[in-house]
Amino acid sequence: MNNSLPKLLLVFLLLTFSGFSVVAEEDIHVNPHWSKTKDQCLACHEHIPKRGGKLHLRFDGNINTLCNHCHSEISKDKYIHASGMIAPQTMVDKMPEEFRSGLDDDGRITCAVCHNMTYQCLSEEFGRKEENILFHRGAPFEKRTELCYNCHEPSAYKKMNPHDQINDEGELNTDICTYCHAILPDRRNVKSIADVSFKFDNFDMLCLRCHTDDAYAVGCVIGYEKGGNPIYHSGRPDEGMSGRIETHQEGAILPLDIVTGKIFCGTCHNPHELGVQRRSEADAGADSHKRLRISKMNSGICLGCHDAKEIKQFQLP
Repeated sequence: MNNSLPKLLLVFLLLTFSGFSVVAEEDIHVNPHWSKTKDQCLACHEHIPKRGGKLHLRFDGNINTLCNHCHSEISKDKYIHASGMIAPQTMVDKMPEEFRSGLDDDGRITCAVCHNMTYQCLSEEFGRKEENILFHRGAPFEKRTELCYNCHEPSAYKKMNPHDQINDEGELNTDICTYCHAILPDRRNVKSIADVSFKFDNFDMLCLRCHTDDAYAVGCVIGYEKGGNPIYHSGRPDEGMSGRIETHQEGAILPLDIVTGKIFCGTCHNPHELGVQRRSEADAGADSHKRLRISKMNSGICLGCHDAKEIKQFQLP
């Protein structure tokens, strides 16, 4: 028998029961937040700290490095805010003292500016978890942007409306056009949807990036998959539908996805502001109720593609 084996086993047991943890050093799958057991503290601290004493934070106390030890992998590409830059003085002056305490010694933004680490460390603070699971400073907020406005000016972050395409002087706001179009369309020469380019190959994504909730309306979603994902109103029109679409072209254009030939959000809804499209039939529905290219009265928008017999089984809200 190898005499070194008992010695190795003894060393392993001593390390294990002395509180030394190699796993805690490297296992990024351990979630230390809101933990009621002190051994989880070693994910962030070199030693379990005593109240009021030194924190013994790992990585020489660099908060961003400490957080990124786990979150650069777990939440890669999902950050809502960058860190590591020096906050301008105007921003520092605006910050409440609680947020300012999260800056590092050089005045740089750290994760602790927005997140109060002690909320999820101290058992007496655990009551916050239900309404503030991400331990944001000052939470809960009615809207997430309220957190941002502790440092940023609300007026600088007014939500853009991509459908507001003509300014007060009646001129086309060309900057808005490229929110959806890859290249600014030449309105003088555009005759159909095939003459313009888009930022996404999936045309529905042009709309769903903002209108995710709206798209659950009757008519937009026609069913659900077993996993709960919505089945959107799409598909390539058959011969009968294509004929009906062609019939309506004099009064309203019902465009199809130029890549797949399928129905997409823009088939029924006109995303443009009234007056952007030079042809009256292409302009139909702009600024109307729900931006429908054909009125929903008497199921008109449905009859643009469907036979009257087909639509008896459903009704628009």
